[in-house]
Amino acid sequence: MKSSHALILVFLLLLLTWAGQVALGFFQVGRMEPILDEETNYPKPPAASGLAQTGARVFASEGCLECHSLSARGPTGSADLTRGWGPRRSVPRDYLFREPALIGLSRVGSDLSNIGLRVPETKDLMLHLYNPRQRNAKSNCPPHPWLFDTRLAGTGIENEALPLPSRDWQQLLPTYKAKALVAYLQSLRTDYSLPEAPLK
Repeated sequence: MKSSHALILVFLLLLLTWAGQVALGFFQVGRMEPILDEETNYPKPPAASGLAQTGARVFASEGCLECHSLSARGPTGSADLTRGWGPRRSVPRDYLFREPALIGLSRVGSDLSNIGLRVPETKDLMLHLYNPRQRNAKSNCPPHPWLFDTRLAGTGIENEALPLPSRDWQQLLPTYKAKALVAYLQSLRTDYSLPEAPLK
């Protein structure tokens, strides 16, 4: 009889601890709201476009979260800011409009929380998706050629075709998924100041 009371007590303590963590998280993050920028009258963090929100799902489905994090760590205990991975550390408010809020699983590749600042050009991001080693010979990122369609060049090259000099008679066009993924990557930027994480 005493062992069943002890077991019930342990179960209740575990349940209370879990409920406390959930409640604490809800009250700290669940009620968090964006901050209005006094100069521009836009919210901080800015909301991503619909294409970028679709790109977040492509990012997750392509497995990018397996190698990349989306959370720049602060100056103590990490070199993220010294590496130039962002102007400030990531904070919970940065993820308010990100649905789903992707954080990442590991750091095999670089942190991408500010890739929109580091690589703002669409063509550069597209080339990296098609063949990462074309831009960086030491990259361990896998190529994603299925995100592009190869078509005959015909009479002219389309504006969004990737520049591949070895294939003059063909053009490489990004699919909708590639455009969405690049829009998402370009939306990843924390170049705004927040009370809990000011820009330095």
